[in-house]
Amino acid sequence: MICREFEPWLQAFVDGELDVETMTAAQAHVSSCPECHGRVDGERRFRALLRQQPQDMAPPELRARLLGLARLKRRRAAMRLWLGVPAAAAALVLVVALLMTRGLAPGPTAPRIVDTLVDKHLAYAQIENPAELTSSEPSEVAAWLQDRIGMRIPVPDYSHAGIRLVGARMSEADEEKVAYLLYEKGHMLMSVFVLPNAAETGVLPGKPASYRGHEYLTRERKSLRTVSWRDGQAVFSLVSMLDYDALLECADRLRAARARETRL
Repeated sequence: MICREFEPWLQAFVDGELDVETMTAAQAHVSSCPECHGRVDGERRFRALLRQQPQDMAPPELRARLLGLARLKRRRAAMRLWLGVPAAAAALVLVVALLMTRGLAPGPTAPRIVDTLVDKHLAYAQIENPAELTSSEPSEVAAWLQDRIGMRIPVPDYSHAGIRLVGARMSEADEEKVAYLLYEKGHMLMSVFVLPNAAETGVLPGKPASYRGHEYLTRERKSLRTVSWRDGQAVFSLVSMLDYDALLECADRLRAARARETRL
């Protein structure tokens, strides 16, 4: 067995799901190949790291904020009828309006792009069906996004580590299209935002962090953590309650998938 043959068997090898003959050949290859041995070791460490992540709901202050928004939506039920807007759409309008009253209106005081994406993560988390396309198949989600955004968006599969792909939707930020990927781990959501044409966003905010030879920017806002970076004109940003080690590992895998896509 050589590296190219071993690559598609990596997940099954780590899970111990190969038949005896294939497992024996794979084990012999891993034992003699430092590169594949490192990939197997990294896969096992990543899974161990994700198992350590908390499975409970959001912290009390975030839950209180979301419950407050829910109560406010109920009080505005009569207004929804008066406007003649379907309930689901009205709920989103209400959330956006509330966020705008907290300083999200466009103009000189508009928030930096990463802060906007955090608010989008919170707003979408309150919608019953945040994904326009509901699918756990990365290839289906990637094809759907490419049809709408004109860019091949990498859609990593984190399911082996307990992070499930929920789906995708199209969004906007600063009048630019944004691809939105939604993942979940237990009760925790992870949003992946890709801004294909973000050359005018300026300097990304955050604290510099190095991970496996790449530079990222980390930032905390509203009990959420973000990991962001720029790749050419595109900006990538992960938003979640997962800790930075897990987010950086997910970002590294997304970055590797992006590199593979650009080589195709």
